[in-house]
Amino acid sequence: MIDPAEKGLCLIAARGVYDSDACRVRPDDGVLIQDGIIRAIGDLRQLSRDFPQARQIDLRPCLLFPGLINTHVHLEFDTSLDPRSGFLAQSPGVRLLLAAEHARTMLRSGVTTIRDAGSTWGLLELRDPALAGALPLPRLLLAGPPVTVTGGHLYYMGEEADSDDELIKAVRLRAKRGCDAVKLVISGGQLTPGSGPERTSYDARQIGLITRQARHLGLPTFAHCLTAEAFVNGMRGGVDCIEHVSFYVRDPDTRLLARQFTPAMVREFQGDDRFFMNGLSCMYHCLDQVRSGEKAPDAREAFMLEQERRMFSNFRALMDLGMRPVLGTDAGTPVTYFEESWLELALMVEGCGLSPARAIQAGTVDAACCLGLEQVTGRLAAGFSADIIALEQDPLENIRALRDIRYVLCAGKLIR
Repeated sequence: MIDPAEKGLCLIAARGVYDSDACRVRPDDGVLIQDGIIRAIGDLRQLSRDFPQARQIDLRPCLLFPGLINTHVHLEFDTSLDPRSGFLAQSPGVRLLLAAEHARTMLRSGVTTIRDAGSTWGLLELRDPALAGALPLPRLLLAGPPVTVTGGHLYYMGEEADSDDELIKAVRLRAKRGCDAVKLVISGGQLTPGSGPERTSYDARQIGLITRQARHLGLPTFAHCLTAEAFVNGMRGGVDCIEHVSFYVRDPDTRLLARQFTPAMVREFQGDDRFFMNGLSCMYHCLDQVRSGEKAPDAREAFMLEQERRMFSNFRALMDLGMRPVLGTDAGTPVTYFEESWLELALMVEGCGLSPARAIQAGTVDAACCLGLEQVTGRLAAGFSADIIALEQDPLENIRALRDIRYVLCAGKLIR
């Protein structure tokens, strides 16, 4: 029971409020907030009578949805065609300022919680209370530098680990420094020359060392994974969320990376409901002119369009296994923009056949659960953080409505 004498109450008026359990908008038109937490949802007139001292914010005629949760971004990258070179050329101070601005861009676009998927130790300075007080930032979960083999993908972020002792120490160091998760790199990557995207790095036993130590310290794990072998190793090793799941092999004719899903290799994981992040929107804009018909595709573009179709098919195959998708864009990588989390959800619907409600779940409820925040955010309900986006159009009818967010509240603070 809320004491009407309590101070600092805020009452938001809206056209309706999204119910994550029923997957529909309820006609409730009032949300009561105190100290950044939702205290009650119900009839606006009744809440106004019960709490006459509450300051009112009129967001009508908007619908209220939970703020989006992006589980995989790189705040220190710059979205250029070669973000690695920019990263290496910048000083730590410049990287931090750019990362803060990228986080703010995401917040203004409706993303109220972000997990950075690998940056330097310097990014932890975003938690400095002085900086947080000066800049409105979303909730930030930081993993620090990825755990990678010597010369492996993203090694230039500052940490490499090969032996069993080094792997265990790497996890303990992240816990000591206050990281929120452990990012593993279990295959090569395209932003690290020489790492070999089609190569597998750690085996299942090594991955198990990392995940068990992380679990002991209360840290979730997530793994960069571009090959089928890496996927199997990651699943057997107990990783909580598999990232990218590209199933890459090197095409013998074109020497390009081709997606080659092999059902037999993943059959053992039937019924496994672990999380996966695909990054459907990663580098999506590279083919915009071809998709629009402005130009005919050349041989390479035709190949990439086929890979896109395979990516959507692989996404559905993972869901058929029982795995749960979460919103993650890989923002910061080439032409993958920080303000386009909505595009990932749109592609889940338009390319992979999810319903808008299921895509919204991937970007809110399931994403929160993946990050260990299922009792904190991801839904609009009493006791949850007041992370709210307000839209005039209903994304249940058109998922692309998430592109046009009118207002954003993060922990009860009106951002825009």
